Amino acid sequence: MDGYSAVRWSAFSKYGAQGMQFVISMVMARLLAPEYFGLLGMATVITGFVKIFRDLGFNSAIVQRKKISDDLLSTLFWVNLGVCIFVGLVVLAIAPLAAWMYDDPRVTPIIAVLSITFLFAGFTMIPAALLQRQMEFKKLALREIGGVTAAGGTAIPLAYFGWGVWALVAATLASSAVQMILINLAVPFRPAMVIDRAGLRECLRFGLNLTGFNIFNYFARNADNLIIGVFLGPVALGYYSLAYKLMLVPRDSVSSVVTRVLFPKLSKLQDNNVRLAEVCLRTSGAIALVTFPMMIGLTVLADPFVRVAIGEKWLLAIPLIQILAPVGMLESASAPINQIYVAKGRTDLLFRMGILRGVIRVASFLVGVHWGVLGVAASYAMAVLPLYFLNLAVISHISPEITISASLRVLKNPLIASFACGATSFLAQLFAPGISAYTLLIAVASGSVSYVLSVYLIDPIALVTVRNVAFGGVRRQ
Repeated sequence: MDGYSAVRWSAFSKYGAQGMQFVISMVMARLLAPEYFGLLGMATVITGFVKIFRDLGFNSAIVQRKKISDDLLSTLFWVNLGVCIFVGLVVLAIAPLAAWMYDDPRVTPIIAVLSITFLFAGFTMIPAALLQRQMEFKKLALREIGGVTAAGGTAIPLAYFGWGVWALVAATLASSAVQMILINLAVPFRPAMVIDRAGLRECLRFGLNLTGFNIFNYFARNADNLIIGVFLGPVALGYYSLAYKLMLVPRDSVSSVVTRVLFPKLSKLQDNNVRLAEVCLRTSGAIALVTFPMMIGLTVLADPFVRVAIGEKWLLAIPLIQILAPVGMLESASAPINQIYVAKGRTDLLFRMGILRGVIRVASFLVGVHWGVLGVAASYAMAVLPLYFLNLAVISHISPEITISASLRVLKNPLIASFACGATSFLAQLFAPGISAYTLLIAVASGSVSYVLSVYLIDPIALVTVRNVAFGGVRRQ
């Protein structure tokens, strides 16, 4: 599958699944009390964290390796299955502790039943990694859409007939089971009873560093919520959480779709530094082309956006959005470059960089909290820029063609066009009568037109790239 088709199928998988989940959630919200969603949320806090440990980085190792034998695939399958079973048993064992932590015994059986999903994952993860390695994103998309369909088909009838929280639990099980079946039907891989010790040691060295990074990154990414919650309380955390979620929109809606496809592509180019840099930098620029205007537009239009789309009670979130939205630009633009660590097999360096970035990030939160929630947001934003340049400096040692100047060069045109977009949107809302949905629509529309015209004048080839990704290129590239 060529890169354009892979991105389209990856986008279809993500946005299609999200759209279906949204509809299912709306139906379930009408059928079930909020308490039931809360109970499931309490349980998934436990299972969500434990998921970090279930693959030991084997999935990425399979995609990254230049060559991989059937014996090593079989070895990784059996080890991964054993790890998933062990992790599932750990979740089962700690379920009563969760009831004590939450002071609610209803959580225990929910967590116990959800532990079964780890068994399903043991039969799913290695075949799914093979499909990603082969860039078979159509098959991956159909598997994920099938899982969501199974979840909805299970949850809605059970909720209608009064199963309460167990309708939500059953939906999770149905989704995992159907994905397991579909993925194994799509992949003609049947593991043999062999152990490749040498290959396993190499994959463990690669994977454990990646797992360590994921664990440390998990805590660092959630430290701001903990610090704000402890020192400033739930109200301040609510405003901050809204702004933070909006900051992550470009990363979650654009960057994650592209980098999922980019990783196997870069892994195939790991020995060709020139081509690797070309693909990585071009992707970074393409992502910036989409996400930069989103974030600058959100910064400029934060006030009318909050008043119209979210409500007057969220007005205190406006300055937080204006501080954090520009951070989303760097978060999204750096996503392709961060793939270099894994594609080049330097997960050891990724782990060390993760520790350094995490320590600096947490320190910024602890310093900023003295000035309230705005201080946390501002100190975080100020820490991101030097960390971005530090990351580029390290990457340039791994892949010499990805220099700091080259990385910034691909962001120049999207940034200039985005400033034009922001200026136009600002003027449109400034001269519009009052704040209303109509005002917001006019500001967004005028900014969008200004942006497209600016890109056309500065870098018309970029529009061709977007068209090719969205509708298919004239030829495979």
